[in-house]
Amino acid sequence: MSRVEVSNADTGTTSSSPALWTEHEPLRLKRDQKEVRAFAPLLEYQSPSEDGLPHGGWVGELPRWPFDRPQPERLDELLGPRELKVLIAYSAAHPMVPPLIYPIYPEPSVWEETQSAWHVAPGGSLCLLQSDGGWQPEASLTELLAKASGWRIEYALMKAEVIDRMSVNGLVSDPAHDHLIKEAGQQKTVTSDFAGKEGTNVPG
Repeated sequence: MSRVEVSNADTGTTSSSPALWTEHEPLRLKRDQKEVRAFAPLLEYQSPSEDGLPHGGWVGELPRWPFDRPQPERLDELLGPRELKVLIAYSAAHPMVPPLIYPIYPEPSVWEETQSAWHVAPGGSLCLLQSDGGWQPEASLTELLAKASGWRIEYALMKAEVIDRMSVNGLVSDPAHDHLIKEAGQQKTVTSDFAGKEGTNVPG
């Protein structure tokens, strides 16, 4: 990371402070903002802040099915009314290093962070790339966001015990789990209906 020299006229000394990527890559910042707002209008950009995101980022909700194929039946029943809410943290080396995406809702448990099957790293960020070389600096941030939306669906399938580990490629390009969404959503609906009927049959 490059540094900026700051002069102190009173002491005659100079000190250095980190230079933000947003200052060195203004065109990339503008591109990110344009693409992210088109892909996920409910995400809000966060400027770099010492008491928050030191290199900037995004906070808000992602779309539940941003893929180039028909949305499976029962997806809404599987996921419920709430969307995936995330915090996206840029690194000092963006775009050479991909941002970290943290799910705020649903929030994985500490135990799930220790199990590779859930694709969550210790510390809570999502594991969305198969390898360190899986990110290319020229890639759009929306590619990661789409993977995060797919993670949300597979997380629900894991919770419903329909699958025992998330897919290697993710739902963006792999439709292998699509047919399970209807099954899991229907199962969830039946369970909710049964619980509702049980609740109404309370002896007087």
